[in-house]
Amino acid sequence: MHALRSLGTGFFATSAAIGFLSVINLARNGNPPIASILLLTLIIPITCGSYLWQRKKGITQNINATNKWGNFLFALQGAALAFWIFDLITTFYAVDIAKIAFEINPLGWPLGALGALAYYGPTITLSYILIYRINQKISLYAAVPITFVALFMGSMNFNAGIINFEFFISTASLPSRIGINLISGLVVLDLVFGVFFVRTLSKRFQLKFQKLDASKKN
Repeated sequence: MHALRSLGTGFFATSAAIGFLSVINLARNGNPPIASILLLTLIIPITCGSYLWQRKKGITQNINATNKWGNFLFALQGAALAFWIFDLITTFYAVDIAKIAFEINPLGWPLGALGALAYYGPTITLSYILIYRINQKISLYAAVPITFVALFMGSMNFNAGIINFEFFISTASLPSRIGINLISGLVVLDLVFGVFFVRTLSKRFQLKFQKLDASKKN
């Protein structure tokens, strides 16, 4: 469970950062409608993820330094995985949708993506075994270079994704009517979610205060 949580935390944090950077890049390069759509799309998952992270942070956990560093290293594997997914999404747009680029991998597209999967799959599995199964200091030290190599591979995927995203910025466009309808629908969805989220939080706080009052009376 700790492994999946750490991997998910690294993946989520990196994906959120990539999303915000994409919004800024789109807005700066004269495509505010698509930037607004992406920003409105990110609100719900980022709010939910931040709430779950803050809730987990508030729970007292007795974790030794070795386990903390192990969780951190495995979270970096999630970050590398997010870079790869970013590369996959932008490559799909550039090659299959915009049709203005091609895959330089000799295997072509989409088979070229299997090469990265053949690397990330065993790497994450090996890191999991070293960090969570063997769970010794020496195995943690062995996981460090593996993690840095994964980050290096992820940085190359991220760089390729940035290049592909430039194609998206230069070619992506939406008819004004569709853009307005999408933005309006996302605003309504975010508002409904905001109301539901605030009500859920208020009920949770009320229950928490009721429990505190009951414990004080006892």
